[in-house]
Amino acid sequence: MADYTGIADTGNRILDLLRETLVPELLNSADQIGLCSPEDHGDYAVGVWLYDVKEDTDIQMHDMVSLNRQSQRYPSVYLVLRYMITLYLQSDLKYRAVQEHQMIGKIIQTLRDHAVLGDLQQSFAGGPSEMDVRIQMQELSVEEKMRIWTFPNMPYKTSLFYSAGPVEVQSSRKKTVSRVREIQYQFTD
Repeated sequence: MADYTGIADTGNRILDLLRETLVPELLNSADQIGLCSPEDHGDYAVGVWLYDVKEDTDIQMHDMVSLNRQSQRYPSVYLVLRYMITLYLQSDLKYRAVQEHQMIGKIIQTLRDHAVLGDLQQSFAGGPSEMDVRIQMQELSVEEKMRIWTFPNMPYKTSLFYSAGPVEVQSSRKKTVSRVREIQYQFTD
């Protein structure tokens, strides 16, 4: 796996989860769910928008990562990704609100049931680890949500806000190292 794909892998994993649970019960096609901005949602019924990326200050790696006996990689950066999930249903007005409420409930249920996405960069056997990407609903005030929704000529739509992290982006910088092969001791009186 490439060293820079953690952000894309996380977004795709969220899409996969939503597609697995919303289709065919609440939506007809997996193509109705996608990554998009609220301003440019096209034909999507469910849009997942990455609106913020920031460094996870709780995880700061300073040690080089040994790749083999002759090379090391500089430390990775760990990120927290923030997503807004919005519904754009085109159904009949008298049924739309009920459908939206059902879908919101199903999305919340899905992301709670799959709150640990696992380590997206390497699979392992066992339980959750500290480096597993975790999804968590964000507690934002209405004012904060309105600030995020800054699209002219578009009324605010009820949206769900989630964070996902830590997401690793590995450094591409490497360094050649030489190992100690011989030690000489000299004792003096």
